[in-house]
Amino acid sequence: MTCGLRVIAFSKIDIEQYLGQKCYAVSKKSFNWINKILTDFYQFSHGILEKGKLIEYAQYLFKKYPSYSTRHKHFVYVRNFIKNLAQARDEHQISSLLVYFEMPKVRREIKLLTSRIITQEDVKNALLAIEKSSLPELTKQNYHCAIMFLAYSGQRVITACRITAEQFQEALNQTPPVLIVRADQDKIKLAHHVPLHPELISSLNKVLDGKTSSDCVFSYEGLKQWFSRHPINLTHTKGNLQLKDLRKFFEQRSDELGFMDSNKNFIMSHGCSSVGWTSYKQFLPENVYKSYMQYWGSVKIV
Repeated sequence: MTCGLRVIAFSKIDIEQYLGQKCYAVSKKSFNWINKILTDFYQFSHGILEKGKLIEYAQYLFKKYPSYSTRHKHFVYVRNFIKNLAQARDEHQISSLLVYFEMPKVRREIKLLTSRIITQEDVKNALLAIEKSSLPELTKQNYHCAIMFLAYSGQRVITACRITAEQFQEALNQTPPVLIVRADQDKIKLAHHVPLHPELISSLNKVLDGKTSSDCVFSYEGLKQWFSRHPINLTHTKGNLQLKDLRKFFEQRSDELGFMDSNKNFIMSHGCSSVGWTSYKQFLPENVYKSYMQYWGSVKIV
């Protein structure tokens, strides 16, 4: 019972309708996350919304998930589902239950700086390991080019793996060579310019040879699995090099070079969601390239 009133039930159909109405525009990864969380909530509650069930579910989340981020996702998506259910049924009684399912405030560990230091030597070691491996020659070329592109551009791995051969070829045909990443390929939906470093050109031309315009150039899963099977120790930090570390390398190396203006953030699609960015800033590809080359032009990873 809920507050002495009737039992409020929901079904898998309610979840499906919510996903169809509210989550159709999110990425496949986010959609799967939300679906998994709501399915978990349904199985735990047996499709019943009441004070006791919500309190028990909150306690269950804290026991099962030590990660703050994972717990936070569960609270956000379940609360959004309950709010939507209340609106769809026009029942205040449902939304009044949210007071029993709130994310408790906890003191989180404050980290002033990342503990992972990624150096040019780490990137070189990865490239050397691939060169010495028994991989087919074409695979070596692709992995080598992928690592170089990530290190020289600071792109997110998932973004890099969505870029097509046509986009790279169009960039190479321009002067200066600047890649345009589409909004639908970016995590924060920001279309942005990515200068192609001169050290990348030869490697890119080899990898693009034989690909059709719609082919994605890099294979994220293959390279990720190779890194997993052939761990590369970091030189200044405990642990092994991961693909996502190459974005950290670009950020940290840019700081060393003095490349810290808005052009760097625009290239990385990082910290660009404020009103100041979305309403006032604009970048010409030739200016982004000029600023980038001023600092990164002399950098030779290999």
